[in-house]
Amino acid sequence: MTVAVALIVKNEELTLPRCLASIEGAVDEIVVVDTGSEDRTKAIAAAHGAHVFDFAWRDDFAAARQFAFDQATTDWVFWLDADDVVLGAEHIKPETYAAPADVHAFYWRYVLGRNTDGEPTFIYWRERCVRNDGSHRWIGRVHEVLVPDAPGATIRSESVVVEHHPDPARAGHSQRNLRILDDEYRATGGKLEPRMLFYLGRELADYGQPERAVEVLAQCVRDSRWDDERYLAQIRIAELFRSTGEQERAIDAYLDALKIHPTWPDAYFGLAGLYYFRQDWPKVRHWADVGRSLPPPQTLLFVNRRAHTYDWLIYYTNALYHLGDLGAALAWTRHALDLSPDDQWHRYNLTYFQDALAARALPAGVSSPAEEALITPAS
Repeated sequence: MTVAVALIVKNEELTLPRCLASIEGAVDEIVVVDTGSEDRTKAIAAAHGAHVFDFAWRDDFAAARQFAFDQATTDWVFWLDADDVVLGAEHIKPETYAAPADVHAFYWRYVLGRNTDGEPTFIYWRERCVRNDGSHRWIGRVHEVLVPDAPGATIRSESVVVEHHPDPARAGHSQRNLRILDDEYRATGGKLEPRMLFYLGRELADYGQPERAVEVLAQCVRDSRWDDERYLAQIRIAELFRSTGEQERAIDAYLDALKIHPTWPDAYFGLAGLYYFRQDWPKVRHWADVGRSLPPPQTLLFVNRRAHTYDWLIYYTNALYHLGDLGAALAWTRHALDLSPDDQWHRYNLTYFQDALAARALPAGVSSPAEEALITPAS
């Protein structure tokens, strides 16, 4: 049994050496498909023993990925980006070699960010390594995915992790993905598959088109048959209403998300944040208490661990303070600082709550420094 890695690259001379070094000795074949590099990318790939191929770029990531997979001659093949690093690469061969005959794919965790303590903050599962027998094909001009042609078993391996480490000096891709998705949307008369609607809505939101984003994401919620996708689209709709000051619509959107996945915490924390800015402290505490009692979602889609473990704490601690539970406010503030020791809002509140607890009396109408930074006057 043999295994290959396949990459598509362009101008990756700074990140490619680190990527290939992370899989050294773990693969039998390296396939690198270059889509128009003007630096030393191809030479670096060749120096690492890669088979290097050229591919004329045509705004289609799936086509490039498929071309790369088609060049692999091994029993198994997995994909990476040049700015990825593999942890646990020594497990790739043993796990693929030992895979039962009915297993056609491995999912590996993809880590897109870590906090200052090295804990993952944004992580999700990706279909990563498949049998090289034509049973999987790449689809999607952007946000491409590997899809099976026939039923088969998959394994979520905890042993191999891929981490994304983009070069901070490189310019972003501007609105390339939005342009490609919008072209597809218009060419199909708006009849994109739900997955592409999901990504188009996110791109529209990221590039300052909230009204169109809500429209497209709402279409995704209506059309998708995958509740995880519908839920996250609905959460993004709620966030867009929050960003445009439409609080009642945001509340309704979060409540609609709860109808899809009532045991996922995101909507509860979103409601806690909304009621914080209304200074409705009992509701802040209620929604945050529900959210923190729930486990993180078990899904193949994106999981922002920071949103589940940390982001809501500033709302919660201030609500506890206003409700007179100074001991709990102080304890949760210390917990927040355990997670993020340099957070200035929680550091301010630590001193403030300590002083308040010591005094056992607070002047009426006084706000903590963090509240002054967060709370906007009600209109």
